[in-house]
Amino acid sequence: MAAKRMDLSVRTFLVLSGCSNPLGQTLAQELCGRLAAGSVALILDESREQLQHLKQQLTSDAVRIIPGVWNEQHNNGVQLLEQSLLLAGCVPFQRTIIVHNEGETATHMLLEPQTAQSWLDYVQHQLYAPVALNQRWLNAIQLKGVEKLAINVTSSLQVRPLVYSTLLCSCKRARDMYFRAMASEEARANVHVLSYAPGLLETHRTHCDENGNILTPEELIELPPELKLPRVEPLHSTLKLINILEKTAFVSGHDVDYYDTFFL
Repeated sequence: MAAKRMDLSVRTFLVLSGCSNPLGQTLAQELCGRLAAGSVALILDESREQLQHLKQQLTSDAVRIIPGVWNEQHNNGVQLLEQSLLLAGCVPFQRTIIVHNEGETATHMLLEPQTAQSWLDYVQHQLYAPVALNQRWLNAIQLKGVEKLAINVTSSLQVRPLVYSTLLCSCKRARDMYFRAMASEEARANVHVLSYAPGLLETHRTHCDENGNILTPEELIELPPELKLPRVEPLHSTLKLINILEKTAFVSGHDVDYYDTFFL
């Protein structure tokens, strides 16, 4: 596949999940600020208050912002997408972008969920819900023939085995394989896919193990002493992603890590 660059300043239908976390907020602000007049953005999160606050920050004449609140099971994504497409009307979009920014550890404590229902709930949020939303987006009649870009926010560190992270690593790996396969299957339909690892953010929390010992993300990853990865600000990581899309170029279906290169 050939390398691809994209001018983001076109009329776009944007879908962005995980908008209450710092990376999601920055992605929303920077992406919406680059879209052309007539664009529509569906911002998704569990928190209605956070969405309303973000909508106030994003209000402009160029982009129509539509907040969508996930329900507790995260199984209403398809409905929210369909409602937003109806509200958008017959806008002749030039491109549609979906950014999957779902992601959290199974618990702030380094213990896996202990019941079958807890496991199912976690996988529903982190794997099933994003895939269902993505499939509806791919096949939406209103977006037929429109160039598509799917961005999977992932982690090159969490797709390998980590202690206390069975669910997290499993869901990350499954999502990565889904998007790789989608890139191959949909290449002829003008669909492009990028899995982006945003780096170890400043906002990543410390954790406690079952004995109450505090562990940093760096300790969990077990990096060698000579390899110390710098913490990353959400804005810096977002600008790196935008630079990859607009200037550096990417190959559909491939993974790109913030730490691959340090230039913007």
